[in-house]
Amino acid sequence: MARAQDQLDEAIGIIRETASGLDDDLKGRSEAAASAMEVHREKFFFQSLTGLPFAVKANRGAKAFAASASDTTIAVLEAVAKEIDDKADAPGTVLT
Repeated sequence: MARAQDQLDEAIGIIRETASGLDDDLKGRSEAAASAMEVHREKFFFQSLTGLPFAVKANRGAKAFAASASDTTIAVLEAVAKEIDDKADAPGTVLT
């Protein structure tokens, strides 16, 4: 497994673990962000160095979220998930 996938997997795990102890809105938003990231984890994008910066951003965001779950930290996760979604499905991105 590529390093980017490892980073993304760690981020998703942290998000899901933190979300399990939250109330409705924060829990739903954080789980949605984790699911949005998970959709792309098997793509070539995360099996190459191309996805590494996004995976690292996701991992850092997840750690900040775990330290302090708030609207602000979830917004960061949602923004990273959108960036990943936009880039991973961009024309010319190779899929496995």
